[in-house]
Amino acid sequence: MTTRFSERYEDIAAIHDALYSYNLSKTGADRVDVHAERFPEQFALLVCDENDKARGGIAFHWENAPRRIFADYLYLDDRLRGGGFGRRLMEALIEYAKAGGASRIDLTTNTFQAPGFYLKMGFKITEDKPDPKPRCPENIHYCLSRDL
Repeated sequence: MTTRFSERYEDIAAIHDALYSYNLSKTGADRVDVHAERFPEQFALLVCDENDKARGGIAFHWENAPRRIFADYLYLDDRLRGGGFGRRLMEALIEYAKAGGASRIDLTTNTFQAPGFYLKMGFKITEDKPDPKPRCPENIHYCLSRDL
């Protein structure tokens, strides 16, 4: 597996769509027609197999005042989870953010996703609120931040 940088909206949308399907499988929510948001300065870091097919990645965009990165979507195929690929993606994003002059990285997640992963990566919870879902009535939606 290799990691590569992408500026293509199609790659960002693929991460969004895979994460959206994962979320639906965990929450039991009804599928609606949604698409990845488009932002200026939007990119992805992809994990690719030997055929250069993306098997996951992290999509993010730059924000200003202060200069920071917002991580929009992180998704990994089931067979890649637990193999250190999420950590490698996040470490690459942190280095990219620092090199670009970011003061922090912000993101959101839910109880059924990976709040523990982000805490291990040095993120701090800045806000949490109940966000019940059909299969996840105890779900909490978290806002997290990591100063750089």
